[in-house]
Amino acid sequence: MRLPVVPRVLVVAIGFAACGGGQDAPSFVARDSAGVTIAESQSPAWADDAGWRVGEALVRIGVVDGDSRYQFSDVAGTVRLSDGTIVVADGGSQQLRFFMPDGRWQASFGGPGGGPGEFTGLSSLGRTPDDQVWAYDFSLRRLTWTDASGRLLRLVPLDPEPPSLSPLGPLSDGTFAMKQLWGSKTGKDEPEIGLLREPTAYVRFDSLGTLVDTLGTFPGRELFITLEKGRGVMSSPLFGRTSAGVVQGHTLIIGDQEEFRFGRYDPDGTMLTEVRLGRPAALIGPNDVSEHIEFLVESSPPDKQAWLEQSLTSMPTPETRPAYGSFLVDRDDFLWVSEWSQFPGIPRTWTVVDTSDRWLGDVVMPPGFIPRDIGSDWILGIETDALGVEFVVQYSLVKPPDVRR
Repeated sequence: MRLPVVPRVLVVAIGFAACGGGQDAPSFVARDSAGVTIAESQSPAWADDAGWRVGEALVRIGVVDGDSRYQFSDVAGTVRLSDGTIVVADGGSQQLRFFMPDGRWQASFGGPGGGPGEFTGLSSLGRTPDDQVWAYDFSLRRLTWTDASGRLLRLVPLDPEPPSLSPLGPLSDGTFAMKQLWGSKTGKDEPEIGLLREPTAYVRFDSLGTLVDTLGTFPGRELFITLEKGRGVMSSPLFGRTSAGVVQGHTLIIGDQEEFRFGRYDPDGTMLTEVRLGRPAALIGPNDVSEHIEFLVESSPPDKQAWLEQSLTSMPTPETRPAYGSFLVDRDDFLWVSEWSQFPGIPRTWTVVDTSDRWLGDVVMPPGFIPRDIGSDWILGIETDALGVEFVVQYSLVKPPDVRR
């Protein structure tokens, strides 16, 4: 999505630096444009190597062999409650597991099945400020809510449209925001061949699972369509872009990964702020393409390798990588934006944007670790070792006194 060019009307400017007899342009500017705030950072506020960093591991949950309560497979999410309780959504067992702050198992909830308190496609996990836990079942299209101890509170089956949803989380008005995973219908009878990016919808459901409204459609997932025997065949292109979104209080952050910019929207779809960071997307080199094609081909079944290699090499390749990956909002309402990483890689670098939409700097994660919940002085997430074994780990988040913000 190409966002409109707007006139520059200065409202706030901070971060001037001396340069000879004059001054550089401000590193951060916020200005108004027809009722939309444009927040633009040309450089990070933190000095090099002087920002936040990940410290020591405080809690590590998981085993390679042994007690099944501590074995994880396909972890769909993890959150930390106010009293330090750690909740893990384990896709392998289709359970929510509750652990004490020191990592000892406390209770398990759920299991395979379609009945109340059971899951078939456990895919996401989250919490509310008052420590209610929600889990989304992609296959059953259902939200399950529990209290902090794992007691079932309610089940919320969602209306059947739109299909294929990914949860973003509850908004402060009581509705629940979801993102459509596949493009909205275009009404075309004939399949469009080549690189395609159809719009995807962001929607809200009420507490009963009834569709309230669609707050808007945005550029969705890129697809590469080929025609085989008269039918369109869909593939994921190399370095493909998608739509990224997250709930931040009573608003939603949505971006298209084209450039390092994204918008903040009201629940009715009105854009409030456009955030722009002066960080160009990384260029794609010839070796990047060939190495990833080789990896994908070698990872596929032998009888599919020739077809896959031909398909991948026929796809167009963009000049740059997607500008960023996914979003995460921490307990202090700061926005964390991951670097983009080609599957199955795990992003290491996360960019932090404060509550005034100023670019603070970057935080580098431990290898194999992806954060899922962040507090003022801790980071909780999923860590995968070299053998593919998953652990749930809580690290300290170190903030030097002079760069708390």
